[in-house]
Amino acid sequence: MSAANALSGKDLLDEVVDALRDGIAIFDASARLVRANEAFRLLNPKVADLVAPGLEWDRLLIEMVARGAVTPSTRERLQWMESRLEPGEAPLPPLMVEVRDAGVHEFAMRPTARGGFVLSQSDVTARSQTDEDEREADALLRQVMEACPAALVMSRITDGQIIYRSPAARDLLGPGRNAGNHFASRTERADFITALLPEGRIDERTIELQRTDDSRFPALVSARLIEYRGDDVVVSSVVDITKEVALRKTLAQQRERIFQAEKLSALGELLAGVAHELNNPLSVVVGHALMMREEASDPQTIARIEKIGEAAERCARIVKSFLAMARQQKVDARPVELSAIIEGARSTLATEGAPQIAIDLPDDLPRIMAERSQLEQVFGNLLLNAAQAMASSGKGDRISIEARLLPGGESIAIDVADNGPGIPQDVGKRVFEPLFTTKPAGQGTGIGLAFCHRVIHSHGGTIELMPCDEGAHFHITLPVAGDSGRAAAIPRAPSDGREGHILVIDDEEDVADLISEILKREGYQVDCASSGEEGLELATTHDYDAILTDMNMPGISGRGFHEALGRRRPELLGRVAFVTGDTMSPDVRDFLDHAGCEFLEKPIAPQDLRELARRVVTGVTDIG
Repeated sequence: MSAANALSGKDLLDEVVDALRDGIAIFDASARLVRANEAFRLLNPKVADLVAPGLEWDRLLIEMVARGAVTPSTRERLQWMESRLEPGEAPLPPLMVEVRDAGVHEFAMRPTARGGFVLSQSDVTARSQTDEDEREADALLRQVMEACPAALVMSRITDGQIIYRSPAARDLLGPGRNAGNHFASRTERADFITALLPEGRIDERTIELQRTDDSRFPALVSARLIEYRGDDVVVSSVVDITKEVALRKTLAQQRERIFQAEKLSALGELLAGVAHELNNPLSVVVGHALMMREEASDPQTIARIEKIGEAAERCARIVKSFLAMARQQKVDARPVELSAIIEGARSTLATEGAPQIAIDLPDDLPRIMAERSQLEQVFGNLLLNAAQAMASSGKGDRISIEARLLPGGESIAIDVADNGPGIPQDVGKRVFEPLFTTKPAGQGTGIGLAFCHRVIHSHGGTIELMPCDEGAHFHITLPVAGDSGRAAAIPRAPSDGREGHILVIDDEEDVADLISEILKREGYQVDCASSGEEGLELATTHDYDAILTDMNMPGISGRGFHEALGRRRPELLGRVAFVTGDTMSPDVRDFLDHAGCEFLEKPIAPQDLRELARRVVTGVTDIG
């Protein structure tokens, strides 16, 4: 390139300065204008005619104020900036100035090596508006976040430091500064981060959190992983689900109760069909075994009879327990002494090798409202379970029964505790479930404690397994009886001065013969009928002191007999009692409840039958 075509250094500088979009004004050490580009003139139209080499810096500022381009305060700030320039020092921060009729401009100054300075000016109106919009948006966002009812937390994923949390989060979690401290355990936080990282999101994860006061609660946490100012930040939404968890627990318990009720209902339907057929032969076995035991004198024969009787009675107890569990019936509660119930239950363990039973009952303990036979079976089950656990484990030798009147005087608390092997915690949660047993096959039915639970609750009481370091401890409460006392018994003499004339009606010949034999040994005169029709004819033509009839018979049933007798001989209705194994049917139960007649469930024991006959013949009903 020739020297003539080559641009001088000054010309090149001028071209570069003129090409810039920002306004440039160069001042010398005397603060006089050396060079200004066209962009500087365009940005300052009100003083553009003055912009020429030699213009003094102060003169420029005075004219800008005089012609209304900038305010006096802006002039002072620009002068201050120029006075602070030092060669070799870092440039001062730019100045944002609102230029009249021209928007917002940014002024920057840099010192030159020769003592002058360079003034740059740019129109940043659009950028300023954007910044203002962002500030307004930030302010609006903060206002929304502060008013948001959701518990929101922003925290760095690296160290858990909380960047922001909404007021709802402060109320829920407390004033902690680190999100990691709100996890109930480090393991739970590690699992949370591990689940979050792959996709950067978590939706409704159930986590146990803790507040700054160390109280814990279940929560649903949803989170997103974002980048904020160069850091990976977790944005979390936290919902306290304490009430929901409690509700789900309640619903689960209700579903379990429904399931157990359905299980019992199915059991009841099954037993209802076989109870009658099973109870009749059991009655014969139990009855004759007991009678033979009363008559036998040979030790070996007695031992064999006792084995037969014990096995038959165990079958009878199982059937009765299943029936009691499956049926829904009201409790015939009457005032009764707790001591009598405990003594009756203790008699079930009156065998050699049984554990020691210590009973502590206050002398002034009031009577309770109860159906004695059912509560005897409850306490008998508890004693028997404890004795069997001690025998199988080889640990323990003592059972204690203590009772006390609770404050208020409306309930009695009974504690049955032993020093045996105890009940493991996982098993203890299920001990009252129907058909649940830990005993070996053939040794447990799984209805003992379930039966206890149902009976106690049907009496308006409670039963629970208490935690203890040794043995098992059952805590029971039962309501105290009111002021009603024992109803007076009005004896009725047998008709015509006889010892008692009884009619037995049963379609099972073996059962009828057994009942007849037991009653005859007591001195009663007994007639037998094998059907309801035959029994009705005898009752129509004879005056009986007691009529014992089965319920489920072909032809005229026990209910039909009772209704027909009411039409023919209504004066005999008070002398009718039922000996039956069919008490599962709701219709039968309803009839027995409203007929006002006593009944005895099969399989029968001779002593129970004798007591029933005595009460009906004499007209004395034991209450309590």
